[in-house]
Amino acid sequence: MGRRSVDRTEVKAMKPLRLMESRAAYLCLLPTFLFVGLFLVYPTFEAIRISFLDWNLRNYYHPEFVGLSNYREIFNNDVFIDSFRVLAIFLGWQLVILQGISVLAGYLIYLLGTSRFAGFIKVAFIIPMVIPGMVSTLFWLFFYEPTNGMLNMLLGQLGLESWQKVWLGASQTTAIGSLLMKGFPWISGIGFLIYLAGFQSLDESVRESARMDGASGWTVFWRIDLPLILPQLKLTTILVLIGGIQQYGDQYILTKGGPGYDTTVPGLFLFNNAFNYGKLGIGSAAGVTLFLIIALFTVLNLRFMKSRT
Repeated sequence: MGRRSVDRTEVKAMKPLRLMESRAAYLCLLPTFLFVGLFLVYPTFEAIRISFLDWNLRNYYHPEFVGLSNYREIFNNDVFIDSFRVLAIFLGWQLVILQGISVLAGYLIYLLGTSRFAGFIKVAFIIPMVIPGMVSTLFWLFFYEPTNGMLNMLLGQLGLESWQKVWLGASQTTAIGSLLMKGFPWISGIGFLIYLAGFQSLDESVRESARMDGASGWTVFWRIDLPLILPQLKLTTILVLIGGIQQYGDQYILTKGGPGYDTTVPGLFLFNNAFNYGKLGIGSAAGVTLFLIIALFTVLNLRFMKSRT
């Protein structure tokens, strides 16, 4: 009885101390919560509210509630609808080509082990990550410049003047193809690191057992190594989907969404309407639509990948 009463007394005495420690921790986190609420949560709800308003430069100080009119307008807008077809091309490229090349690069470096050459290649893949994306995009803008650009000058030096063209404005096919070529050889530094870490965490004994049973290198990769890095594939797929749906910087800088609206993606449609045309309600409605699509893709992808693991 004495022992038990002593324990209860100690527990009661420790509770205020633990409570004080918890309060101190929450106080330290309070600035983070405030900034998240101010710059992330509040703008999200504000965008939802604005999407139900007719708010433009003419009635900036007196916006009118119009219900779902903005949503009806964007879904009857041919540019907005067609922008999803253009977006599907870029997402398909990123998921199939960029992801596949990053996986292959990570696997090949993993097979090289800890050699000096492997270390050099790792550094070479990581260096582009420290270069601002705007700098890279501006380089490609100069590369495709029709008059003094590197590509047309190179074709001229090779005697291929007939191949020279306005790469970012000749046609939709040429413009989209030029945008897809941006970033050659298409190895994502972050994706490469994630896949390399996944391969390095694999149990080598499983692979050795498969080889002893006569499995080829391709079979080991396809049947053992790749399924074991499904968590990494799930993570990068979500990141590519979310980032790809939101992305519009390359189109804005390189083509301005042209020729015409042939390279306009939903994010660029949102930006143009909200900031170039002053249609804040239309832009917010497009933004809320993208938000719902991203949330849906994320939930579906998580459920699908969970069912496969």
